[in-house]
Amino acid sequence: MALKIEQIERALKANGGFIAKTAKSLNVRYQTIWERIRRSPRLKQFYEEIRESYIDLAESKLLVKVREGDLGAICFFLKCQGKKRGYIEKLVVGDDGSYIPKAQPVSVIIQVQDGSKKEKEE
Repeated sequence: MALKIEQIERALKANGGFIAKTAKSLNVRYQTIWERIRRSPRLKQFYEEIRESYIDLAESKLLVKVREGDLGAICFFLKCQGKKRGYIEKLVVGDDGSYIPKAQPVSVIIQVQDGSKKEKEE
């Protein structure tokens, strides 16, 4: 029995867009679902929308942490979104040719919604 597009959409939604979990829930191989998505513009769009919605969710949670003053979240955000402003992680090459992250002292002042300021240094 061939799977209907609606069945695949329901399974993709229920499994957060993860193809392996979707295939398992429908008792088919990963490649079966992947090929159906690849060949169907409707399924491809549906799959991309699910994945984008989870990226949006993760970004919203990250921004909450940034607003709370979580230094790890702030650094991660700046490394990803602040590259044009020079927020990059510098790497140093060790004697054996491996890359060693070079720690840079960071001082961050955060304007909190209540008007107070927090300063953190690492």
